[in-house]
Amino acid sequence: MKTKKLLVAFNPDKPTAKSCDFLLPIFVDSVPKFLGLSSYKLFDYGVVVMTGKEVTVNEVFVKLVDSGRKIENVDQTLVSIAKYFELLKEFKISNVLRLVDESLACTGYSLEKTGLRASEKKNGLP
Repeated sequence: MKTKKLLVAFNPDKPTAKSCDFLLPIFVDSVPKFLGLSSYKLFDYGVVVMTGKEVTVNEVFVKLVDSGRKIENVDQTLVSIAKYFELLKEFKISNVLRLVDESLACTGYSLEKTGLRASEKKNGLP
């Protein structure tokens, strides 16, 4: 499975700050969190962006392995990444999302659009 949309880290205190830290949902003490695939930091929010190229499940899995996180079940992790790609299809570019714990769902979480906005500094015409 491939996607051109992923989440990048979003800080509601600095909504104009740019980020290149792509996010992947993981569980920390049974609570879903976003893991930054570059910084390996945990985040509460992510903003939907276009990657500029197609990204595969295997490419994201490699980044997860590089993070040093323990992977209990490779097949289950690959399925989870594919489900994440599917969930992202429902959202538009620039939507700010958060994880919702849904223990009964097959992935254990869902994505929810927040009321937050990823604003950009615009240099408009006078």
